[in-house]
Amino acid sequence: MKKYIFIAAGVLLLMSQSSCTEELTQLPLSQGTIENFYLTPGDFVQARNATYSVAFHGLSAYGYANRLMNLSETRSDNLMATTTASRDWEGINSFYTSISSSTYVKEAYMANYNAIYKANQLLEKINEKGDAIFTVPADKASMVAEARFLRAFCYFDLLRWFGPVSLIDKTVTAQEASKIPRTEVTKVYDLIISDLQLAIPDLSPSYDNANYGRVTKYGAKALLALVYMTRSSPTYGIDGAMLGLNEWDKAYKELNDIKLSGLYALGTDYEPIFKTEGNANKENVLTIPYTQNISTSVGGNFMVELGYEPYFASLNLSAQGALEARPISTGFMNMFAATDKRKIAGIATSYTVASGTYKGSYTLPVFKKYIDASRYGNGREDWGVDFMVTRYTDVLMLMAECTLHGGGGSQAEVDDIVNKVRTRAGLPANAVNITLDQLFDERRKEFFAEGTRWFDLIRSGKAVTIMNAWRIAEDTENKIRTIDNNSLLYPIPLQELLAVPGLYKQNPGYD
Repeated sequence: MKKYIFIAAGVLLLMSQSSCTEELTQLPLSQGTIENFYLTPGDFVQARNATYSVAFHGLSAYGYANRLMNLSETRSDNLMATTTASRDWEGINSFYTSISSSTYVKEAYMANYNAIYKANQLLEKINEKGDAIFTVPADKASMVAEARFLRAFCYFDLLRWFGPVSLIDKTVTAQEASKIPRTEVTKVYDLIISDLQLAIPDLSPSYDNANYGRVTKYGAKALLALVYMTRSSPTYGIDGAMLGLNEWDKAYKELNDIKLSGLYALGTDYEPIFKTEGNANKENVLTIPYTQNISTSVGGNFMVELGYEPYFASLNLSAQGALEARPISTGFMNMFAATDKRKIAGIATSYTVASGTYKGSYTLPVFKKYIDASRYGNGREDWGVDFMVTRYTDVLMLMAECTLHGGGGSQAEVDDIVNKVRTRAGLPANAVNITLDQLFDERRKEFFAEGTRWFDLIRSGKAVTIMNAWRIAEDTENKIRTIDNNSLLYPIPLQELLAVPGLYKQNPGYD
């Protein structure tokens, strides 16, 4: 069912990779390649699929889900991820000022701009040839809507990591790109919101299994709601994605539309949320599909990022490259009741390897929420586990957050949402007059290892305070720098600064 979206993506992806190097100024495809394409409806479908592929799956085996594990989850107070062997994540959780050359930082910039280029090109070619190519107007409209969504998705991702970025809403030459400076955040938001508002009416409310993975109307509404919530978050005095606006009511409306659709449901048990795929999983609002054991290599490996080799060995799996664990914070582990189903289903606290290199018993806790051995394919980059960008529980809890900011709904509805989540986790439904702080604690226990924690901290308005308290409590070896407001953004990648010296200014606080 997941082959429809991504099986044809490889051709265009290879085309783009063969004609570009790493810098933003060198992304465009060769004109010769373009002239021989966009001649049939199938060409447009393939171009759309390639845009999905880069926006969601990245430029190699490292995609959006991996990015969240490394730049959000690892950055947060959920993990104590300092390294002893200079792993790729060194400096992320330690808040080094010298991470502008980080592979992870570079990837977030590169992949998003590559996908934006593809979306821009697709929109231009639809405008140029669409009326002659598409015999059904709705097919053209939905393709435009999907391209707009993907462009908005990538620009929002860039804003949250980097703050101001270059706004490029059309295909440009290398020479033209080399003259486009970073654009103020409000103008980038204008494009994001416009794209989403124009896309939503022409997106389908749902898809059959053959089209599973394409963004729906409600997946786009979920993104638009999060855009409004991020814009409404405290600014921390930095030039980031947070604008301190009061748009909680706008976000609440979009989220409530998802609820009122009746297409989604809060499941009665926790573990099956991460074991059930496709339309059968009523938690899936916006999902990135992966499939194992097919020749087009659309398997994933995001769960490996937070894993640990001995745990994989205990499941009799081949080597995954997770040689050093990213230990779970003690304070986070202590938040859970012993009977909490989320801890039981999502964290391995003891495991045994019967034989081989890692033979022995282990008690180092590791996240296992997305590790499903039944969906393991041919090696560490071929897991067929889907990643939920937004699930229905998140929609409801974001609604509760908006309510507590005065955006709509009632305190009773907030308490009801939290109690339903707690009941599913096997805990007493004893939430009364839930506050924002308590809601964020509940979110932390619900969404660990899903890449939301760093952004939740920022929206809370207490990211710096919470992270410094975490550092003092957990960092017994003094490996972590004091966190300040500048730490809430990542640096512009070094290769972008060097590509056109003077075009971009580095984010404050970084080398």
